[in-house]
Amino acid sequence: MFRYLAAAAFAISVATWAAPAAAEDPTHEKCTCDLIRESVLNNGASVRNATACWSTEDPDRQWCDITVQAIEGDGRNQTIINQFVEFQNDPARVTDFLTDQAEGSVLKGDYPADMEYLAQARRELPALMKANDKLTAACVQEFNRSRETKQSFKPIVDGDFSCRVGETTGWLRMAFQVGRLRFVFMVAPHE
Repeated sequence: MFRYLAAAAFAISVATWAAPAAAEDPTHEKCTCDLIRESVLNNGASVRNATACWSTEDPDRQWCDITVQAIEGDGRNQTIINQFVEFQNDPARVTDFLTDQAEGSVLKGDYPADMEYLAQARRELPALMKANDKLTAACVQEFNRSRETKQSFKPIVDGDFSCRVGETTGWLRMAFQVGRLRFVFMVAPHE
Protein backbone atom coordinates (compact mmCIF):
# COMPACT_ATOMS: atom_id res chain seq x y z
CA MET A 1 0.00 0.00 0.00
CA PHE A 2 2.80 2.43 0.91
CA ARG A 3 4.59 1.76 -2.39
CA TYR A 4 1.38 2.50 -4.30
CA LEU A 5 0.87 5.82 -2.49
CA ALA A 6 4.50 6.82 -2.98
CA ALA A 7 4.36 5.92 -6.68
CA ALA A 8 1.10 7.85 -7.13
CA ALA A 9 2.49 10.92 -5.35
CA PHE A 10 5.66 10.78 -7.47
CA ALA A 11 3.66 10.45 -10.71
CA ILE A 12 1.46 13.40 -9.80
CA SER A 13 4.41 15.60 -8.86
CA VAL A 14 6.27 14.75 -12.09
CA ALA A 15 3.18 15.36 -14.21
CA THR A 16 2.48 18.76 -12.69
CA TRP A 17 6.16 19.77 -12.73
CA ALA A 18 6.88 18.75 -16.32
CA ALA A 19 3.75 20.17 -17.93
CA PRO A 20 2.57 23.58 -16.76
CA ALA A 21 -1.14 24.16 -16.58
CA ALA A 22 -2.65 26.09 -19.46
CA ALA A 23 -3.32 29.08 -17.24
CA GLU A 24 0.30 29.30 -16.02
CA ASP A 25 1.70 30.89 -19.18
CA PRO A 26 -0.99 30.97 -21.85
CA THR A 27 0.53 33.65 -24.08
CA HIS A 28 3.95 34.53 -22.69
CA GLU A 29 2.38 37.28 -20.59
CA LYS A 30 4.02 36.70 -17.21
CA CYS A 31 7.64 36.91 -15.96
CA THR A 32 9.23 35.41 -19.03
CA CYS A 33 11.90 36.16 -21.57
CA ASP A 34 11.11 33.90 -24.50
CA LEU A 35 13.42 35.22 -27.18
CA ILE A 36 12.04 33.22 -30.09
CA ARG A 37 8.26 33.31 -29.88
CA GLU A 38 6.59 29.99 -30.49
CA SER A 39 3.39 28.45 -29.19
CA VAL A 40 5.17 27.16 -26.09
CA LEU A 41 7.80 28.79 -23.90
CA ASN A 42 11.00 27.00 -24.90
CA ASN A 43 13.60 29.63 -25.81
CA GLY A 44 14.24 31.54 -22.62
CA ALA A 45 13.19 31.46 -19.01
CA SER A 46 10.21 32.05 -16.77
CA VAL A 47 9.55 32.49 -13.07
CA ARG A 48 6.33 30.79 -12.04
CA ASN A 49 5.73 32.33 -8.60
CA ALA A 50 6.74 35.89 -9.48
CA THR A 51 4.18 38.69 -9.56
CA ALA A 52 6.61 41.40 -10.70
CA CYS A 53 10.01 41.28 -12.35
CA TRP A 54 12.51 42.89 -14.71
CA SER A 55 14.17 41.08 -17.56
CA THR A 56 17.23 42.04 -19.54
CA GLU A 57 17.14 40.50 -23.00
CA ASP A 58 19.63 40.23 -25.83
CA PRO A 59 17.73 38.56 -28.69
CA ASP A 60 20.82 38.49 -30.93
CA ARG A 61 22.61 36.21 -28.44
CA GLN A 62 19.42 34.52 -27.22
CA TRP A 63 20.43 35.59 -23.71
CA CYS A 64 18.18 36.86 -20.95
CA ASP A 65 18.28 37.52 -17.24
CA ILE A 66 15.23 37.82 -14.97
CA THR A 67 15.26 39.64 -11.64
CA VAL A 68 12.23 39.09 -9.40
CA GLN A 69 10.68 42.18 -7.82
CA ALA A 70 7.78 40.42 -6.06
CA ILE A 71 6.64 36.86 -5.44
CA GLU A 72 3.22 35.47 -4.63
CA GLY A 73 2.20 36.28 -1.08
CA ASP A 74 4.96 38.75 -0.17
CA GLY A 75 2.87 41.94 -0.56
CA ARG A 76 5.35 43.73 -2.83
CA ASN A 77 3.07 43.35 -5.86
CA GLN A 78 0.36 45.36 -4.10
CA THR A 79 2.93 48.02 -3.19
CA ILE A 80 3.83 48.38 -6.88
CA ILE A 81 0.17 48.59 -7.87
CA ASN A 82 -0.49 51.18 -5.14
CA GLN A 83 2.42 53.30 -6.40
CA PHE A 84 1.11 53.06 -9.96
CA VAL A 85 -2.31 54.24 -8.83
CA GLU A 86 -0.84 57.08 -6.77
CA PHE A 87 1.66 58.29 -9.41
CA GLN A 88 -0.23 57.57 -12.64
CA ASN A 89 -0.94 61.24 -13.42
CA ASP A 90 2.61 62.40 -12.73
CA PRO A 91 5.05 61.21 -15.44
CA ALA A 92 8.12 62.25 -13.42
CA ARG A 93 7.03 60.28 -10.34
CA VAL A 94 6.13 57.19 -12.39
CA THR A 95 9.57 57.35 -14.02
CA ASP A 96 11.34 57.91 -10.70
CA PHE A 97 9.51 54.91 -9.24
CA LEU A 98 10.43 52.66 -12.19
CA THR A 99 14.02 53.89 -12.13
CA ASP A 100 14.21 53.06 -8.44
CA GLN A 101 12.85 49.57 -9.21
CA ALA A 102 15.43 49.16 -11.99
CA GLU A 103 18.27 50.30 -9.73
CA GLY A 104 17.43 47.47 -7.37
CA SER A 105 17.58 44.88 -10.14
CA VAL A 106 18.61 45.34 -13.78
CA LEU A 107 20.97 48.27 -13.22
CA LYS A 108 23.27 46.36 -10.88
CA GLY A 109 25.03 43.05 -10.68
CA ASP A 110 27.57 41.18 -12.71
CA TYR A 111 27.34 40.46 -16.40
CA PRO A 112 29.21 38.12 -18.72
CA ALA A 113 32.70 39.37 -19.58
CA ASP A 114 31.93 39.37 -23.29
CA MET A 115 28.91 41.67 -22.82
CA GLU A 116 30.55 45.04 -22.13
CA TYR A 117 27.72 46.67 -24.06
CA LEU A 118 25.41 45.67 -21.19
CA ALA A 119 27.21 48.08 -18.86
CA GLN A 120 26.73 50.88 -21.41
CA ALA A 121 23.05 50.03 -21.88
CA ARG A 122 22.55 50.06 -18.10
CA ARG A 123 23.99 53.58 -17.97
CA GLU A 124 21.65 54.71 -20.75
CA LEU A 125 18.43 53.15 -19.40
CA PRO A 126 17.52 55.86 -16.82
CA ALA A 127 17.80 58.60 -19.47
CA LEU A 128 15.68 56.58 -21.89
CA MET A 129 13.07 56.05 -19.19
CA LYS A 130 13.03 59.79 -18.49
CA ALA A 131 12.72 60.60 -22.21
CA ASN A 132 9.66 58.34 -22.36
CA ASP A 133 8.05 59.53 -19.12
CA LYS A 134 4.77 60.66 -20.74
CA LEU A 135 4.39 57.35 -22.56
CA THR A 136 5.24 55.50 -19.35
CA ALA A 137 2.56 57.44 -17.44
CA ALA A 138 0.03 56.79 -20.23
CA CYS A 139 0.92 53.11 -20.06
CA VAL A 140 0.41 53.00 -16.29
CA GLN A 141 -2.91 54.88 -16.60
CA GLU A 142 -4.19 52.41 -19.19
CA PHE A 143 -2.95 49.47 -17.13
CA ASN A 144 -4.83 50.79 -14.09
CA ARG A 145 -7.95 51.37 -16.20
CA SER A 146 -7.80 47.86 -17.66
CA ARG A 147 -7.32 46.37 -14.18
CA GLU A 148 -10.37 48.18 -12.85
CA THR A 149 -12.72 47.88 -15.82
CA LYS A 150 -11.44 44.65 -17.42
CA GLN A 151 -11.55 46.45 -20.79
CA SER A 152 -9.04 45.67 -23.49
CA PHE A 153 -5.77 47.56 -23.63
CA LYS A 154 -4.45 49.07 -26.84
CA PRO A 155 -0.67 48.52 -26.93
CA ILE A 156 1.59 51.56 -26.95
CA VAL A 157 4.56 51.22 -29.29
CA ASP A 158 6.71 54.26 -29.96
CA GLY A 159 10.32 53.86 -31.08
CA ASP A 160 12.33 52.35 -28.23
CA PHE A 161 9.34 52.09 -25.86
CA SER A 162 6.49 49.59 -25.83
CA CYS A 163 3.74 48.75 -23.41
CA ARG A 164 1.27 45.88 -23.52
CA VAL A 165 -1.22 44.26 -21.22
CA GLY A 166 -1.83 40.55 -21.67
CA GLU A 167 -5.36 39.77 -22.79
CA THR A 168 -5.47 36.50 -20.88
CA THR A 169 -3.68 37.37 -17.64
CA GLY A 170 -3.80 41.18 -17.48
CA TRP A 171 -0.03 41.36 -16.88
CA LEU A 172 1.69 44.62 -17.80
CA ARG A 173 4.84 44.36 -19.96
CA MET A 174 6.67 47.67 -20.36
CA ALA A 175 9.81 47.50 -22.52
CA PHE A 176 12.69 49.93 -23.09
CA GLN A 177 15.01 49.15 -26.02
CA VAL A 178 18.62 50.33 -25.53
CA GLY A 179 20.63 49.40 -28.58
CA ARG A 180 20.37 45.65 -29.00
CA LEU A 181 19.19 45.12 -25.41
CA ARG A 182 15.63 45.20 -24.16
CA PHE A 183 14.78 45.92 -20.52
CA VAL A 184 11.26 44.75 -19.67
CA PHE A 185 9.28 45.49 -16.52
CA MET A 186 6.46 42.99 -15.90
CA VAL A 187 3.80 43.09 -13.21
CA ALA A 188 0.62 41.17 -12.43
CA PRO A 189 -2.60 43.18 -12.12
CA HIS A 190 -3.08 41.72 -8.63
CA GLU A 191 -1.36 39.17 -6.43
